[in-house]
Amino acid sequence: MIERIFILAVFFAALPGVALAGDSAQEFLQKLEGNFRGKGEAVIPVSQKVERVSCSVSNTFNAESNTLSIQGKCATTQGKSKVEGSLQVKDEKVEGSFLSPFSNSTITQSASDYHEGRLILSTSIVDNSSGNLSRLRQIISMTEDGGFVADFQKFENSSQSYKDRGSVVFQKK
Repeated sequence: MIERIFILAVFFAALPGVALAGDSAQEFLQKLEGNFRGKGEAVIPVSQKVERVSCSVSNTFNAESNTLSIQGKCATTQGKSKVEGSLQVKDEKVEGSFLSPFSNSTITQSASDYHEGRLILSTSIVDNSSGNLSRLRQIISMTEDGGFVADFQKFENSSQSYKDRGSVVFQKK
């Protein structure tokens, strides 16, 4: 269960640089290349308490395939987790996810959208032990200092809406 917070962090791990509303999806991903550190807070699923989160990621952009590859680690007081993923631009649409397989859960759906300088990532994950489905959304907004803010949300069935679950601010190393 604790790994879900790291999954959230993985979504944010690839997004540095300043993206303007006029940037193409390819230009957006190109600006995400580099090494970054992030800090913030997030609600941990196991405890349902807000915890400090820190991440370190290395992003590589391949211009031939228009693919951004993400590798890194994130940690809270509850533990550490490896994070990795891949995003690719095809016909001005961003495809893929930042999620790597993690123990005891299955990704059932993943979608992303780039619009006006923001990348929105949506994922559905099933806990293999309980069968519970979680719907997660991350919204990445670029900062003017070469970093980005990653806000993440979880869908709540009771309100039929997404609720804020945390935010991580990334800066170039």
